[in-house]
Amino acid sequence: MPRDLATILRLKAARSHRGNDHSCSSCHRVPLAGELLHELSSHRHVCQLCLARLPASKRQPIASQRMLVSERPLVVASRAA
Repeated sequence: MPRDLATILRLKAARSHRGNDHSCSSCHRVPLAGELLHELSSHRHVCQLCLARLPASKRQPIASQRMLVSERPLVVASRAA
């Protein structure tokens, strides 16, 4: 039975970040690859969706981290001519 791409990405993200502190402390969702996870001044980690729901006075992240596909960044190599 073929799976859709969104399901495959969600399962991969959940497996790769299990045990780490890479989930949203508000909705407990593991962000997909490419999404930002923001750290607030209260040291809570929130996803982009939950950050947009916060009042403007509490919407000041102190750090943002882009979720990667794997623990290692992908290498970009130039193409041969």
